[in-house]
Parts: sequence; structure tokens; C-alpha cells
Amino acid sequence: MKIVKCGDLGFKCNFMAAGNKLEEVEKAMFDHIEKEHKEELDKMTEDDINHLKHRVSTLLGRSCGCGALHTDNL
Repeated sequence: MKIVKCGDLGFKCNFMAAGNKLEEVEKAMFDHIEKEHKEELDKMTEDDINHLKHRVSTLLGRSCGCGALHTDNL
């Protein structure tokens, strides 16, 4: 099971995307961000968005899949 939490990405939100496949969880998270955090996303630079994608990949790459990664220093 792969899990990523919206709050772990820096958003003040309790949404959590979960699934068995990395691609489906990434898609669910980015669909959520585009829908619920569009205003914040629109303010991001291309570098910010790439950093966000990297954070999602890092969280999902953890062997436990729990999304419990401190991202303060990423």
C-alpha cells in the first residue's frame, strides 16, 4: 500500500491519497492538488512544481509507504 498525505507536501489539508500502484497514488494526489489547491498551485514556479513532484516521489518511495517523512528540510 502506498500513501501520501497532502499535509506532508506543505498544504494545510487532511487529504490522503492511497493505492497499491505508485502511478495511481501520484495521479490521485495531483488531481486533488489541481482541484483543491489551484490558487496555491497557480502561484508556484515551474521549479516549485518540480520540487513538489520530487517530494511526492520521495514519500511514495519509502518502503513502508506510510508517507511519514519529515519534509521540513527538503
